[in-house]
Amino acid sequence: MTGRRGRVENGLERELADRPELGAAERSALRAQARAIDVAESGRDSDAVSRANAVYLELRVKAGLTCGAARAADPFVELMAEFTRATTGGGDSPNT
Repeated sequence: MTGRRGRVENGLERELADRPELGAAERSALRAQARAIDVAESGRDSDAVSRANAVYLELRVKAGLTCGAARAADPFVELMAEFTRATTGGGDSPNT
């Protein structure tokens, strides 16, 4: 791949323009991993694309960037959902 940016790196750059709170190290790590995906795609290496994408998505989550239309999780909402989730109780047993 030449020095030109690929589609993932271009998309990330557009997103980073609106995220001045991210530090240089986070930006650099995200760019490097986005480039790794682009390089793997250009080489048509599906295994490398999968591995690079997994790391990239993990870095995005840690940087507070969400994927697609997903929203960052609200810890209070998650806690309330856990409390209201239907589960079987410890003493519940089927009628036999």
